[in-house]
Amino acid sequence: MQTHPLRIYFSFGRLWTIARNTMTEIIRQKFFYILVIFAVVVLVSSRYFSQFSMQDLDQVKFVKDFGLAAIKIFGTLIAIVGAAQLLHLELENRTIYPILAKPVFRGEFLLGKYLGMIALLLLTTLMMSAIFGGVLFYTEHQLLATAGRGEMLPVGVGYQMATPEVVQQIIKQTRDPNLLKAIALIYFQFVIVSSIGLLIATFATSVIFNVIATVMIYLCGHLESTARQAWLGDPSPVTKFMLLIITFFVPDLSAFDIVDSVVLGQAVPLNLVIRTIGYGIFYSAIVLGVAWCIFQEKEI
Repeated sequence: MQTHPLRIYFSFGRLWTIARNTMTEIIRQKFFYILVIFAVVVLVSSRYFSQFSMQDLDQVKFVKDFGLAAIKIFGTLIAIVGAAQLLHLELENRTIYPILAKPVFRGEFLLGKYLGMIALLLLTTLMMSAIFGGVLFYTEHQLLATAGRGEMLPVGVGYQMATPEVVQQIIKQTRDPNLLKAIALIYFQFVIVSSIGLLIATFATSVIFNVIATVMIYLCGHLESTARQAWLGDPSPVTKFMLLIITFFVPDLSAFDIVDSVVLGQAVPLNLVIRTIGYGIFYSAIVLGVAWCIFQEKEI
């Protein structure tokens, strides 16, 4: 009697292989190079544009605001476009068939693609953060060099003679540990967006549809807090029901936005950051579970 080898339902080796191949596939795409190059150019140019800052925004605050916004925008674009192509490219190139013909389960394949996507986003975020940190360090170095020469420093709406208090304020802003918290929450926005894009990819037949749908959910996620306030204030049952559905299914991405607080120098509690990250992981896990259920029944 012929015996068949036992198939292991879960293998870190298979997950790593799929994730590594996913990273390679995305890196080879033209959109990835274009977005990364634009991100680097924008981050580096923030120092130049900071010299034109006016009103109550000094140069350091401008660089912080500009740099965090660049990381968020370009990282989100990579997450949306990259996740939209995760399954489409496999189906279009027909490479999914020999993979699933091997002892690889659909859940492993889906999770491996997702892990490869968020791993690439982590590396991209670290790269952009390093460039952002370099620009901040250069800005601090220039401003402190100006203070050392006894020249006027751009502070607030005008110029002020360099004092120990001003110098300490510049150092405090450029070496603010809350910047790391802001970048961490920005990254977990990418994690959520990638899970949504992968979910849509399990039933969408077009990359364009996937991108548009993900962008719409992303925008709704940033407006959820406003919707929740309207839901609590509007007595209409229909409006309450619709807004309840939106707030239940759409992630609250506005909770991950602490850029304004960081730029203004406000303290961000660590427990708030941890709770928000936990919410992002939980939401992504639920979305991946739904994606797995759909992908299991998908005809390939």
